[in-house]
Parts: sequence; structure tokens; C-alpha cells
Amino acid sequence: MNSGEYMNNEVLVLLFCLCIVGIPIVGCTTTPNATDNKMLYSNQIEDSGPLPGNYTVAFQEAQCAAKENNSPWYPTLLSYEHHDTNRSKCYGCAQFTGSLTGPNTVYAYQSPDIYYSGSMIATRGMNEMYVYGGASGANPMPSGAYVSRVEPGSLKELWRTTLININTTGEWSGAGSIESFDGDLLVITNTKLYKIDGTTGAVKEFLSIPTGASAPRDSYFNGLSGWRDGTLVMKNLARPPGCDIQGFFALVDCPNLNETPPSVAVVVDPKTMTVLDTVQLEQMIGGRITTSHYNGKDYAYLAGQTKLYRYEWNGKNLTLDTSWGPVEYPLPGQTAASAAGIMGDWVILMTNGGGPTNVSLSVVAINQANASIVKRIDPMPLQPGQTSYIPSMPSFDMANSRIYAMDPGAGKVVGIDLDQKTGNMSLAWSADQKTLSWMILIGPPDKRVLVGTNIASDETNPVKWDIGPVGANYEEQVQWRDAATGKLLAASDFYGPMVPGMEVWPGYGGLIYELRTDGRLMAFQVLPNNTTSGST
Repeated sequence: MNSGEYMNNEVLVLLFCLCIVGIPIVGCTTTPNATDNKMLYSNQIEDSGPLPGNYTVAFQEAQCAAKENNSPWYPTLLSYEHHDTNRSKCYGCAQFTGSLTGPNTVYAYQSPDIYYSGSMIATRGMNEMYVYGGASGANPMPSGAYVSRVEPGSLKELWRTTLININTTGEWSGAGSIESFDGDLLVITNTKLYKIDGTTGAVKEFLSIPTGASAPRDSYFNGLSGWRDGTLVMKNLARPPGCDIQGFFALVDCPNLNETPPSVAVVVDPKTMTVLDTVQLEQMIGGRITTSHYNGKDYAYLAGQTKLYRYEWNGKNLTLDTSWGPVEYPLPGQTAASAAGIMGDWVILMTNGGGPTNVSLSVVAINQANASIVKRIDPMPLQPGQTSYIPSMPSFDMANSRIYAMDPGAGKVVGIDLDQKTGNMSLAWSADQKTLSWMILIGPPDKRVLVGTNIASDETNPVKWDIGPVGANYEEQVQWRDAATGKLLAASDFYGPMVPGMEVWPGYGGLIYELRTDGRLMAFQVLPNNTTSGST
């Protein structure tokens, strides 16, 4: 057990229950004693039913979100896939309802309805929650993307809008995104951008997005970003011609990867649903696109296979900023970064998202004002026989100058301090935890909590983990850590895998949601021990 982990002084003996497929699981777990990476947790025990969350907390979260300066996204708790265009994944308005100093209980509830291969969650009003799913790789492969409105508490499906059936179109499918924008839902999936009525689920408008050098059947757009005026920018992923492998892992499993076409960047006006500009890029960009407003200019950062590119948007054209970069960032043997993140003057990258390698990953900081200033840290050295691979990007806490990174091959999650003046980085803490997915931050700056998943598998190589649900060879739990110290505050039981490369999602009332590949939507609530789960 790591010195930063919390250990109960009591041995808790809890009752077991059978969890029947199709019936909601409701239960609780307590902060564990640890052995190694897979810890010993109680099984689910019978409890009271759906988790509505704490209404007092929910109203506080809604009021906080309404005051956030988070343009161009709608003022709600879950407006954008990474909270903000800097991709911080720092949800400062979301609250942690457990204890930071004592033992906690985790309550869990499983949806009665199926959201197969669910990827992302968005909100509009406090009681308006939406799931985007059906686009990520799973076994069996889903038929195509959909959006569902979900009733908070019961987690019942209120309506579903199916957007595509890849069995009829033959298109490559992978996770796009859902955003809460100007009172509507924006969904980018495959090669289309949809504007959806959040009340009825009706498709109000859609746009076919140009795919550049790649055929539409071999492209999908993995998310988007935007600038303060509401203009959106997006870019596609491409797979080699002739490859029929579905999902994100086509990027590493397709034959003839050297024939993969480069990505294309597309700028869109969401009010008129028209394309404003299209730029063919130099490399295939695996990570999501990131925008920044810096020194009075609007930029887009794209992490290619070997170079970080910066493009400037002047209101009419998207052009490569040749006065800045491109910057070559991987060390020999490292693979491409996932998406870039912004922390003040610094663009942050984490390598080894482009494929597995036996070279330890680096976290890299590049100065936005001067691309020749590049700093790096290798915070999770590999041990003999370990493989580094992480398709997700770090999380960023600007207020605390802290970066949170992970590598499931090394089996570590780390906190890294960033000197905002120099870009120098130092290791703050390290913990044993394995995750393929984005981690999130919740709570105010002085009480930040890091929330992410932890994987348990007999297979040590993350590339060989099978997300299933058929053939899944690992289980996954949710962990809550004190972001300042890395101390384990709470942990759920282990369940089937969630969609990798996604995140757990904060919900109103202090809840955390997890979407599993088998279609179950899980709700979790953390409370101090001996506290009754309540809604006020």
C-alpha cells in the first residue's frame, strides 16, 4: 500500500448480493484496505434505490455553472467534452460530497435501460442529461451513433435519436462528441455535425463535413473545439484505404499504416451550419483539436505524429503559423501525443498515445510565445517488461499549477507541478492506479478531488486489454483521490470496462457517472461513513 492511501482501522464484514442482468444494482462500498493494484472491496449490498443526488448541492452547482466564463459553451455543468476549450477537464463547480479526511462510503446504482457503447454525457438544465453513444469500438460492434435523453435519478431513457447505421453505410465509426451549445445539442459523429433539439430529440440541422485526402468511409471526426465568438473547428481521423477495422484501435491495428492519409481541419459557423474554411494538414492527427486565445489571437493546436502544429484563425482563414513551430516533441522510440492542453503560457502534451512502446512517456511543455522553449519530464519510468500506451491526455489545474498524468503500462497516476514562469516540471506525488481514460478534477481550488478509473487485469500489457463486453479481460472501478496529495479517498467496486479514452462524468448533486461498454450507465455518490444517503 502506498503511503498516501487511506486505510480503515476497522475490518468491515458486509453481505453479498446477486446482481441479476437487467435489474438495477444498488449498493455501497467503503474505503478499502489495499493489497496491490486490485484492492479488496466489499460486494454490492442492497440499498434504497436510484440516486437523485443532493438537491442543495445541485442548485449550488447550477448557480456556479451559470456564472462561469466558459465561452462558447452553454452555461451548464457538462457543456463541453473537457469542460473548456483548453481541455482542462477541471469541473470547479462540481462538488465532492464525501470527506477529505475520514473514511467514505460509495453508493452505486445501475441503469435499467441500455446505452450500448456509451461515450459521453452532456447536460442542459439541471434535470436534462444526454448520452452520446454507439460510435465507439466494442464487441459486438454497435450499429451506429445515437443520442439519448436520460432521466436523472432513475437513469431511464426518455427518448433516443439514432443518427447513423454503419451496417448500411459501411463507414468507419469512432467516438465523436456531444456539446451543449446555445440551448441546443451539437453532436459530431462519423463525418457529420448535427444540431439536435434537447427537448424533443429532433434533428434541426446537419452538415456533411469535408474529409480532404481521406475517403468519407475511412474518416471520422473525433470531437471539436471553438473560439469565443462561437466559431467551431474540427479535424478528422483517417485509416488506411481498404481497412475495415472499426473503432479507435484501427489507428494501431490496421495494416499498411504508412498509407494513412493526413487529417483535414474544418472551420464551421454553427449558427448557419456552413463550412468557413478547410485546410489539408501535413500529418494524420490522432488527438483531438485544442483552441487557445493568446495575446489577442485565436489559435488551434494539433499534435501530429512527430510535430505540434499551430494554426491561426483570423475570422476568415485558418493558416499555419510558420512563425511558431512546428515543434518536434517525441523522443526516439516515443509515439504521438493525444490532444494538447493549455496552461497559461504553456501548451502541454503527453507522448505515447499513438501506439505502444517500451520507452517511457514524457510530459512536454512548449511556450506559446516562443516555440523554442521546450521543457519535459518523464514522471513514470517503465520497469523491465512494461509497455507504455495511453490514448488519453492529462488533466490540468491552472489555479494550482498542477498537471495530472497517467500510464497504465507503468501502472501509475501522478501529480506534476508546473512552474508557470519557466515551464519546469517536478513530480508532486505518484500512486498505483491503471487507467486508459481521461481523469477529471472536481471541487474548488483548495479542495480539488481527482476522479478516474482503475483497471484490474491479469494481462499487464494495456494493448492486450479487451474492452468487450464479449471477451472483456479486465474490470474497472472508479477512484476518488485528494488531488493535492494523491491520497485515496474512496473507491467503488469493480465492474465491466468503460469505453476507453473517455472519462467519468460529474453530475448535478455530487454524483459521478460512468458509461460501460455493456450499455449500463452507473451513478455513484460518495458520502462520509455513517451518513445517510439523502437528497437534501
